[in-house]
Amino acid sequence: MKKIKASLLLVLMVTLLTSCSNSDDNSSSEETNFNGSLIGTWLGETSSLNGQSLGKPDNDIITFKSDNTVEFKYTGFGVNGQDISEFGKWTYVGKTLTITWNDADPANKTYVLTLTELSSKNLKWETVIKGEGTLKESFIKK
Repeated sequence: MKKIKASLLLVLMVTLLTSCSNSDDNSSSEETNFNGSLIGTWLGETSSLNGQSLGKPDNDIITFKSDNTVEFKYTGFGVNGQDISEFGKWTYVGKTLTITWNDADPANKTYVLTLTELSSKNLKWETVIKGEGTLKESFIKK
């Protein structure tokens, strides 16, 4: 009788431990990936188009401000290596980040990104560029 009780107790303990760890892992993983704030300056790390590495993102410095304005800085892309900046307004709902550019032609006025990670140190997103494919970029917080 003691062996049966010990066996049942062991089975019960293993079942509880494995079921608890699985549900805990899932919730903490989701929290880890989306517990940060966009506000601040982000430095470009990686960029890829259709799985092919492009190196650092062209927009290598991005600053999101609390008044929902954003600056994308393209370091060295101007005449004589000057920096070029684009400015716009941003909104963030669910996992969708939408940027409406201040000075853009109507066809390129809105930029929609799907966030795949947002933590206190990491930002990753992807977007489909019509006629080109899926662009994925990652940034670290400055």
